[in-house]
Amino acid sequence: MLAFDILIISIVFGIATFFTGRYAKEVASILSGVLLILIAAFSILRFSSYTGGFVSSYSITISSSIGLYFSVGVSGLTDALLILTGIVMLVSILITGREYGSAFFGLEMLVEVGLIGLLISRDFLFFYIFWELVLVPVYFMIGRYGRDNKDSISLKFFVYTHIGSVFILLSIFTLYSYSFTYLGSYTFEIGPLMSIVHLLPPFELGFVLFGFLFGFLVKMPSFPIHSWLPDSYYSAPYPATVILAGAISMMGGYGLFGILMEAYTAIPLWVLYFLIALGIISIIYFALTAMFQRNIKKMMAFASASAMGFVTLSFAASIIESTGSEYSVKLIEASGGMFQIVAHGLIMALVFSALYYISRNARTDSVYGLGGIYREAPMLASFSLIGFLASLGLPGFAGFIGEFSIVVGVFQAISWYIFFVIFGMIITASYHIWTAQRSLYGPYNENLGFIRDVRAGEFLILIFLVLVIFLLGIYPNLIFHNLVNYTSNVFKVVS
Repeated sequence: MLAFDILIISIVFGIATFFTGRYAKEVASILSGVLLILIAAFSILRFSSYTGGFVSSYSITISSSIGLYFSVGVSGLTDALLILTGIVMLVSILITGREYGSAFFGLEMLVEVGLIGLLISRDFLFFYIFWELVLVPVYFMIGRYGRDNKDSISLKFFVYTHIGSVFILLSIFTLYSYSFTYLGSYTFEIGPLMSIVHLLPPFELGFVLFGFLFGFLVKMPSFPIHSWLPDSYYSAPYPATVILAGAISMMGGYGLFGILMEAYTAIPLWVLYFLIALGIISIIYFALTAMFQRNIKKMMAFASASAMGFVTLSFAASIIESTGSEYSVKLIEASGGMFQIVAHGLIMALVFSALYYISRNARTDSVYGLGGIYREAPMLASFSLIGFLASLGLPGFAGFIGEFSIVVGVFQAISWYIFFVIFGMIITASYHIWTAQRSLYGPYNENLGFIRDVRAGEFLILIFLVLVIFLLGIYPNLIFHNLVNYTSNVFKVVS
């Protein structure tokens, strides 16, 4: 019931923000902060002794004749992603300038409503409604407030992601059409529908798996359905880029681990190896592409996609050997993939927030347009460096925990192919360090003039993200234990 209450409160807050006028930033910041506090309190109350499954389950009957219920529930995975959502959305709102107007803050709050709704929904129809709800405000953020061909880029973003959503919807209705045959009644409930996936005829099974995978991989995004990524990240205003990297990509990862993993026994082995190949290709291809970017924002867009390649890799490899003597290793690997989603979202929020302040103060985010800004803005340069180091997976930060867990587990499934993953990690480290050296340190570019360092409020935003990333890096069990218990429950084996 508490999860349902948080959703209702978020809807009220989201609608109210549109009518706050010149006080929209203050109102949105307070309301988003309240939501984060509520989510944190809920997590402490319900997940301090979590052993698996769903808690805070609640259901409202909409139409029993067609099996439509508004059902909610929270697992160890969704709890971690709710916390991520609360942090990313609060940061996005706090770094947003007043010049955007009240409508922009309302759009941000609307994104938060959609994210909370899709994470706690246990009914496919409402899950899809909230999934699509997130798409609309982001489209307007890019189309109205973006830069450089924003109209065509926002349309490209909408078309790509909406096509993926349509395939998800078709998969949902395919499952629904067979629910009476295998369950004895029609239902949109996620759990029962995913339990019958393995019973479907071959063609319908293939269609359902393709629809879900296509829709989820577009959102992450994965190679080769990623072409909306660089343009959208670059054109979107920085607060929207924080949302794209920290929250929108999270939706795809949640789809894999929170939805599709419930039907892991129905996924053919060749599909899993195909996903492993996509994960490895994504890691290497996006890392190589990022290396040749001369705009830091575009570079980090590809870096974000490369990091999410680890999530695809983890998902597939953990299922391949989900039983047997290596089960405990695979349990850690799958949990590492979920942890990677959280770590990636927090790190990208830090990187793009710091880059926003650099871009605003130096009036450029080009690698060659900057240079030696540590001389004028040492705090800002230091926060940017921390973001880069966390993004490349340096030990001590949250990103290392996820990538290390994945690499250790994946080795059991792909053997020497792990060297391709390591090659991608080396490339990732190289372009992060080169960019930091070229743009943050070295001789100062005198053409930049004076660059203001971060103010007190900006410092608090950035240091908060650094502390959270560092805390999860040295004490990952804050959420890792719950992720292991969630995974163990899904695999129907006690950890």
